[in-house]
Amino acid sequence: MANAVEETLDLVIIGAGWSGLLACKYAKEENLQVRVLETRDDLGGVWNFSPDPNVVTVMKNTCTTSSSSVTEISDFPMPCKIGNFPKHSDIWEYLNSYAKKHDLRKKIHFNCRVSKIFKENGVWIICTELNFTYYAKNLMICTGVHQKANRKLEETLFKNYTGELLHSGCLKEFRKEHQDLRIMVLGGGETSSDVLDEWYPHVKSIVWCIPRGQHFFRKYAKLLPHREPQALDKASSRALKLISPQTKGKPGLAWICRWTTSGSLLAYEGHGIPEFRSNNQFFHAFINKHAHVLDYIDYKKVIPKGPIDKVVEKKVFFADGTSVEVDVIIQCTGYQVDFPFLPDAYKCNFSDLYKLVYDVNDTSLSYIGYARPVIGSIPGMAEMTSRWVVRVIAGHVKLATFEERTRVIEEDKKYWEQYFQTTSRRITTLVEAYTYIDSIAKLSNCYPDYWALFKKSPKDFFTAYFAPYNGCCYRLNEPDHCEQALNTLRHHSKGTITPWNLLTILFFRIIMFDWFCDILCNIKYKMQTSPLIRYVQKWRVIRFLDYIWCTPKRLLFDNRSKPR
Repeated sequence: MANAVEETLDLVIIGAGWSGLLACKYAKEENLQVRVLETRDDLGGVWNFSPDPNVVTVMKNTCTTSSSSVTEISDFPMPCKIGNFPKHSDIWEYLNSYAKKHDLRKKIHFNCRVSKIFKENGVWIICTELNFTYYAKNLMICTGVHQKANRKLEETLFKNYTGELLHSGCLKEFRKEHQDLRIMVLGGGETSSDVLDEWYPHVKSIVWCIPRGQHFFRKYAKLLPHREPQALDKASSRALKLISPQTKGKPGLAWICRWTTSGSLLAYEGHGIPEFRSNNQFFHAFINKHAHVLDYIDYKKVIPKGPIDKVVEKKVFFADGTSVEVDVIIQCTGYQVDFPFLPDAYKCNFSDLYKLVYDVNDTSLSYIGYARPVIGSIPGMAEMTSRWVVRVIAGHVKLATFEERTRVIEEDKKYWEQYFQTTSRRITTLVEAYTYIDSIAKLSNCYPDYWALFKKSPKDFFTAYFAPYNGCCYRLNEPDHCEQALNTLRHHSKGTITPWNLLTILFFRIIMFDWFCDILCNIKYKMQTSPLIRYVQKWRVIRFLDYIWCTPKRLLFDNRSKPR
């Protein structure tokens, strides 16, 4: 007979990763009866590193790709000592400190795998493999996006491949058996960059295949030699978004992103590599913020390639007519979200959810942490959505009617499908983070009232409006948190864009400098793909001119990756 927890809880949360902890804290803050069920023996989700290849976590040397400014919890700043881009061990300690501060561990049932969930008489019944059964009025899924490895190509494109075929999800660090082998990395996301970092010093060659193209950023921007590098995603203030909105492709600023990523105004999509071109508008496609690995291509050991035509034994044939033999293929092809414990009636596409969070028919079921940003952070979006859901459960915010929810779902679908019309749409929950978070903040009555702040203190208004994005901005309306939020914004403002920089960006937008650069980029691409030009590029004088052209890149940006 199963052991039952007879009390009907206000909320049961599945998963004690970043999203689950945030949701638990907000539920506890509202005095809701809450319980978190976690499969593993500790909190942290993918940030709780495990060397076990069967457990999906970050790699051994993984650092965050989003800075602390856009990642940290709104009322719990990250320690300065861990830097702008913390290691996974720092993140795990940070989450543990957060759990300790709010006494969350008492609310978490560890080593508790959910086996089945169903609903009876308006109550969720959650059965676990430990024979504990929980009852809840509301159910929140926070199991994360890194669940089931996407290995579909093994049944199609790679079915005739005779070398070693791996998925990045089972890799934790470089494998010694790959020493001096020929490797192919498939995919253009940040995981592929992590793999290149780990494998590059040890292998004979790496073919980096990005079939649909990719946009790149460096984590840091360094405009001038005497300036300290700045986390590039700190170029995200309200003032900057007004002058150079990301929804319009950062007009007036896109050229800086090219310049600081590859040292060239003509480095379209941050790389200027024809094999990686996607033709997606800037900020309208996923951006890889690990662009320092592009340096490896300059060092000739990494070979860029586009779409694959076919694979025969160990030989890979590409759409450009070339071929190469590789001993190992590492697939960085992402994951498929899987909820085997949910009833079939509740399984649906995420794009059919209200704001990518709520089941449209049953709002007692919500999903946190599944919206994916082109740039920004999943934790930042997860915090705002968890605040929203908990405020609804607590009765502080009224949820829209079924008719209104249905209408908004269709409107959002059309908006994001148009926004990402040229991308593959493999990730159906892809959004522009700041637009998305603002929309949820308005629904949860957390959107900052900048006019009220200006009337109270013009100085504080300018601090808040010109500071880089940070989740604490959504606490400016709260008297108990406003001063701490302002202090956090002041901290993250150090060394970032000044009002003079904003005027410069505005000037470059007015003169349509990005448009002019785009024309030159198109000319560059056509020249790069011309057989005649490719022949001329081999001339010694042309190689010397190219060396001179790349001098700014070597001096300003080649400080994160060097030949080994």
